[in-house]
Amino acid sequence: MTARAWSKLRQNWKIPLTPELIAQRYVAGPMFSTLNWVQAQATAAPRLAVSLSNCIVILGYWRSGTTLLHDYLSLDSRFAFPSTYACMNPQHFMLTQATALRQRPAKLTRRPMDDVEISAGSPQEEEFALLALGARSPYEGLLVPSRLGEALKLGDPLDLTAEESRRWLHTFEYFLRGVSHAAGNRPLVLKSPPHGYRVAALRGLLPNVRFALIVRSPAVVYESAVRMWRSLFGLYALGPIPPEEDTRRAVLDDRLFFESKLTAGLADLPGHRLALVRYENLASDPIGTVEALYQQLRLEGFPAVRAAMVDRISQRGSYKARNARPPAMWQARLRAQWKPIFERYGYDANG
Repeated sequence: MTARAWSKLRQNWKIPLTPELIAQRYVAGPMFSTLNWVQAQATAAPRLAVSLSNCIVILGYWRSGTTLLHDYLSLDSRFAFPSTYACMNPQHFMLTQATALRQRPAKLTRRPMDDVEISAGSPQEEEFALLALGARSPYEGLLVPSRLGEALKLGDPLDLTAEESRRWLHTFEYFLRGVSHAAGNRPLVLKSPPHGYRVAALRGLLPNVRFALIVRSPAVVYESAVRMWRSLFGLYALGPIPPEEDTRRAVLDDRLFFESKLTAGLADLPGHRLALVRYENLASDPIGTVEALYQQLRLEGFPAVRAAMVDRISQRGSYKARNARPPAMWQARLRAQWKPIFERYGYDANG
């Protein structure tokens, strides 16, 4: 994270200084800030020439299958995507990514929450880049897990202060223009669960944007999201990690807020700019499901994507999602509080 990002984080959450935070704020942070300044100066002109039109944005609550869908849609060579390298090194990726990806082998690592394999060149969610560059983000909750519920309210830039909103919009556009420029000015396939909070803002920023909304059994999503937050807290928390019950309550309350933002943002969107995908269909019939998505969004060129998907499916091997369910007490609360979500997407609350 840049020095400014660390400074704002401390200011917003009243985080006490520790030796680790001092090193980040006053040593690593200034270094990343300098790299970001050099990158911005060196790429200013070409970035301004980049268009952000005709992007595809994948929407879906955490653990709904957004990563799987992103992986498949990113196989279309007419589009580009933010790589893991770019999202984890947003301060200098425009200058270093091409060399880094050529020189290092495609070393795979596993995500802590689900063991999915990723590499530096894998499609990644740009939320990590926004956080590192100092834009407000729900992922601030990873650093201050006791305030997760408050952090989850930071998803929509239209709800932020005027200064924070301007900073978010500038950072978002700066990063995406850099990704597109580095990929030869191709339109982008984007994925970040917090985008569900900010559809209205994205529609104003990305001309002719198309959305692919993926949904999954709400009970499975709930349990997996809780597990995700808990596993990431262990890696990133700067303060005490709250009891699991606190995380469960935060996720339970947040999904309704997320759905209200999502529904409002998608209102009056033409049918050919929104496709609904069920994770269960994507997992059982990936080629047929993605082909139907292309038809819904009026995208051409699926035969080439089909061939690439056949190869990717064979590479994925035998990975199986856990599909765990909440404990009985939380299942009852889930059925009551998330009843509109079960009904909206056609899932059996008792199944």
